[in-house]
Amino acid sequence: MWHIYFILWVAGSGKSTLISNLQKLDLPNYYHPISYKTRPMREYEKNWVDAWFLSKEDFFAQVQAWEFLEYAIVHETDYYGTKFVDVLDNGIHMWKTVVKELDINGLEELKRNRPEMDELYSTIFLNIPENILRERIEKRGAFMSDEELKRRLSSAVVEEQKAEHLCDYIIDATLSPEEVLKAFLNILDK
Repeated sequence: MWHIYFILWVAGSGKSTLISNLQKLDLPNYYHPISYKTRPMREYEKNWVDAWFLSKEDFFAQVQAWEFLEYAIVHETDYYGTKFVDVLDNGIHMWKTVVKELDINGLEELKRNRPEMDELYSTIFLNIPENILRERIEKRGAFMSDEELKRRLSSAVVEEQKAEHLCDYIIDATLSPEEVLKAFLNILDK
C-alpha cells in the first residue's frame, strides 16, 4: 500500500547512508524523489541526480506557481523544497511507497499548510547526540567555519526538541548503518 515516509535528520546523522542503503535493496514500489535546493552544488554532486539545484529566483518563481508541496529555509541560508508532482503524481498516485528526506522546518510548514495530508505520511527522525554529531561533521573533512559549525549544532538541538513533538518515530542514529536500515524497515512493515 502506498504511503509517504519523511525522513528528518540533522547533518551528520546518516540520512544519505540510509537513503543509499534503501536504494541498494531495490524494494518493489519504492520511490525516492530528489529535493530542490538553492545552495551551491558540492563538487561530488550531480544536478538532476543528487538534487535539482536552482537559483533563488527560479526557486521562488516555482513557489509562486504553487509547484511545491513544502519548502523551507535550511541553516538560515538556502531553500530546500519538495514538489507536488514528485511526491503525489510520480509517487502515491502510482501506488508507490515514497521515502523523502524533509527538514523539520519543511515538516512544520507541511503540517501548517496541508493538514489534510496528515494521514498520507509518517515522519521518522534520525537522532544523534551533539558530541557524536560534532565528531561526524569534523570527520567528513568538509571545511566549515566555527560560526557555521556552531549554527548547525545549535540548529540540531532545536530540531531534536521539535522532533520529539512532531515526529511519529525516532531512530537512534548512533546505531550502525545496518541497524538504522533495519529499524527503518521495521517501521515500513508496520
